[in-house]
Amino acid sequence: MEEIISKPLIVKSHDVTLDSEYAEWIAEVKHRYRSAQVKAAVKVNAEKLLWNWQMGRDLVQKKAEERWGAGIVEQVSLDLRREFPNEDGFSTSNLWYMKKWFLFYSNDADTEKLQRLIGELQASINQERITLQRPVGEIVKQPVSEYSNSTSIDFPLPFALVPWGQHIEIVSRSRSVEEALFT
Repeated sequence: MEEIISKPLIVKSHDVTLDSEYAEWIAEVKHRYRSAQVKAAVKVNAEKLLWNWQMGRDLVQKKAEERWGAGIVEQVSLDLRREFPNEDGFSTSNLWYMKKWFLFYSNDADTEKLQRLIGELQASINQERITLQRPVGEIVKQPVSEYSNSTSIDFPLPFALVPWGQHIEIVSRSRSVEEALFT
């Protein structure tokens, strides 16, 4: 089967001379822009996951249901959806998942195990020199202080590499932290 090689699409306007150097340069500019789009998407996802982690932590640490009543998660959902009507992720069920996610990994008995396993995962990434796409690599290299809170378990940086829907599946189906991390 004959391979079709596509030439870069260049729209010519005005009286300009477009040579091969220009074509190479504009192709590089387009590539850099696409790369920036991917980096932005990965960083936005990481920040949303950090927010989910912190929301779950807040619901646990504030003992929200005990303090404000059984319907507090529903109330938080209503307040957030009213304040941010064009945003997703503030449903009552999603808030419950945030709490479940935080509780799953922050159980006192499992906290040390989680930190050890995350450390091993990080070490294996470093030792094997897995080539990560640049935006993912930047998140893994970011200082822990950006993703930590001194009052509770730190947000595990490798979690930023996993989409929220998969986190929900993992904690819903796993019986232990070890199983969850190696699913």
